[in-house]
Amino acid sequence: MIKLCAIDFNYAKQPLLFNELSLEITKGSLFGLLGPNGAGKTTLMSLMTGLLTPSQGEVAIDGKGYRNHRFDILSGLAHIPQEYAFYPQLSAAENLQFFSSLYPGTMSQRRRRIEHAIELTGLTGHVKRLAKHFSGGLKRRLNLAIGLLNKPELIFLDEPTVGIDPQSRRFILQSIQALNRAGSTIVYTSHYMEEIEQLCNDVAIMDHGRILVHGPLNRILEKRPMVEIDLDPQQQPLAGTPFNQAIEEMGFTLSHHRITGKPRDQKQIAELLTAVSREGIPILNISYGKHTLEKLFFELTNTHLRD
Repeated sequence: MIKLCAIDFNYAKQPLLFNELSLEITKGSLFGLLGPNGAGKTTLMSLMTGLLTPSQGEVAIDGKGYRNHRFDILSGLAHIPQEYAFYPQLSAAENLQFFSSLYPGTMSQRRRRIEHAIELTGLTGHVKRLAKHFSGGLKRRLNLAIGLLNKPELIFLDEPTVGIDPQSRRFILQSIQALNRAGSTIVYTSHYMEEIEQLCNDVAIMDHGRILVHGPLNRILEKRPMVEIDLDPQQQPLAGTPFNQAIEEMGFTLSHHRITGKPRDQKQIAELLTAVSREGIPILNISYGKHTLEKLFFELTNTHLRD
């Protein structure tokens, strides 16, 4: 289990990014960490992997803290970054041999680990090629293979499918699922919501250094369904009109030509549509149903594009 207890953290001469942040990640889970750019995901990953140290609070991995058990924790952990972490002028085999030599073990043990990493990531047939000649998908797979050389029980993956072709993405996702089924705990960040929904059994959505929601994915998405009605922008009523007031009294919100809210039942949806019809405003689109992770994400973060 990963446990963050009342973490405070800030960069030098910057305000607090995390203030008493707490989070638990169950052992054996495939955990998705989501948030807009600048939400604090990379910093949180750096704290969990020991690259950064909190100013207050503690990070514990299976009950052990970095202060007294750093070597033990790191020996069973892999952090596979978004950036390529290999030598492009070396072949895949040479990269794997070099990074394998950094870990303890006999030659035969290292050879078996390399063979397992090659098989799992589908690099067979590519090992003699220079890494600089790899496609984006092969580079991602080599990144992953290097991260598996210490047979980690805890794996941190930061945007592992950015900028690759669909076939390589599918292969990497299947490899991640196989690692999790074999017992590894995986913490996974991605901007691809469909990947998180496909892979993860637990998720956390964060923004501005706060955890907004955290728990099993199926429970989080069981919230009361949202209704969204897009109105003709040419005929949207002005704020403060009786129509707007009626919409608000029903528990809905009208903003930017869109009515949104969580109806009590389908009867209330009919009442809402009747009110819109009486106003004579054309409806361009209606959606109603279970939350998707993407809808929940934008609802919680109210996200605008930001660097």
